[in-house]
Amino acid sequence: MISRPHNWNEISEGGVGKLPMGVYVAIIRGVMDDPDNKYLSIDYDIVEPSQYKGIAQDTFKAFGRWSYNFRVYYTDKALWKFKKFIRRIERTNNGFSFNWDDPQCLVNKGIGLIIGLRQYYKDGSLKEAPDVQDFCTAAEARTGAIVDEDGKEKPLPEPTVKEPREPIPTAKMEEMPAEEDEGELPF
Repeated sequence: MISRPHNWNEISEGGVGKLPMGVYVAIIRGVMDDPDNKYLSIDYDIVEPSQYKGIAQDTFKAFGRWSYNFRVYYTDKALWKFKKFIRRIERTNNGFSFNWDDPQCLVNKGIGLIIGLRQYYKDGSLKEAPDVQDFCTAAEARTGAIVDEDGKEKPLPEPTVKEPREPIPTAKMEEMPAEEDEGELPF
């Protein structure tokens, strides 16, 4: 007898599973540095919880790219978040120290990710995608709590849904109002 999988509603018919909002332990699978725009593009896959382990593997096997990624900017305004990202990786991976000359050193390193949802419009339809909203250590992801500088435990931030801006209306040429031609250009 076949039994219904516990995560049946989260399984996508399109191949890549839908990753619900939550806290995850992830592994970095790829890093691309864009020095002109000052960001690292991070490809990742899920390690824990186990029901989502390797969720991005099928896309990688089929298309040669990872289906989950995010950017971490290292502009002056975003250095605080970049530092948080690097520190959480260093604390998760004992003995690891970030090599500023080689961002590829982040590949195969673990990190805790707080993942919400980002909504957007595509072809007139509302879509959703995972949205990495914050970083934590793997241990913090497992316990659901952060220990602050005073040694006090506090809960991890809750993931949220980022709603989209309104879509830009599109009109077909035949729907555009005709302008009257007065013969002369106004300039």
